[in-house]
Amino acid sequence: MQTAQRLAAAPAPLTLSFGMPAVEQWAQFSSDRNPIHFDLAHARAAGLDALIVHGMLAMMPMKEAAAQAVAPDGWMKFRTLLRNPIAHDRDVVFTTRPAAGGIAFRLHGMDGKAAAGKLEHFRGTYGRAGDPSGQLQGDTPRGKPLERAHLDRFFATYPHVRARWIALDAVVFSEFMRSRLHVLERLAHAHMLRLSGGAPASRVVVQSSHTVTFDAAFFEASPAADQWKQLTHALLTPELLASGNQVGGVVALPVLCAGRLVMLVEVGLVARFDTEFSN
Repeated sequence: MQTAQRLAAAPAPLTLSFGMPAVEQWAQFSSDRNPIHFDLAHARAAGLDALIVHGMLAMMPMKEAAAQAVAPDGWMKFRTLLRNPIAHDRDVVFTTRPAAGGIAFRLHGMDGKAAAGKLEHFRGTYGRAGDPSGQLQGDTPRGKPLERAHLDRFFATYPHVRARWIALDAVVFSEFMRSRLHVLERLAHAHMLRLSGGAPASRVVVQSSHTVTFDAAFFEASPAADQWKQLTHALLTPELLASGNQVGGVVALPVLCAGRLVMLVEVGLVARFDTEFSN
């Protein structure tokens, strides 16, 4: 079993906090202006007691710490569950432990005397993985070309981020939020409409998980302009499941270079509705 020997340097506990300037900066880059991040009344209507931080924003320093801790080798996977939202300006702590092929991590609050009693915000793993190409059933839809300007804008906004897989993950996610989230929203609305006795209302969409699997050899190689011009990304239609007033699913966003898979981003999303079901 591969454990601690794969660590380049076991990361020390990392205390993080995200205020409105950081949230606004991410929203400007990603086009994710879900009002639960900016409007307290809307956040409370969604069952939250405070404005919350974008999950992708909170993940960025976690990915950076993980990338520095585990040497890249073959296909790598960062997988996390978003268990509880993070409030603005609330201190949280990122901790890790050795695990098979890499590390396991938690992001938790600072309240409570024992680690087990602290509110857990994120839980996940980072390490070696298998080639995910087999997960793509049938032909992958023809993808949209990656806008290199969007990638350049990420590095201009976050110049401290060095790992290109982190940048590409952010770009693909933000492209989805900007131009394709409405596809999932329409599907979720239609699904809930079939189940409910009235028109669904007060929809709020939250992220529940995030997985990015990437070919480290592609990202570790010297960047070639022609190669990056050949990057495309697609949206695979998700299967949706309903539970109560929620509809959820995992959106798969494959990234290909000249037709070869180099990254697979999988985003778990839950659409919550305020509606009454008819008998």
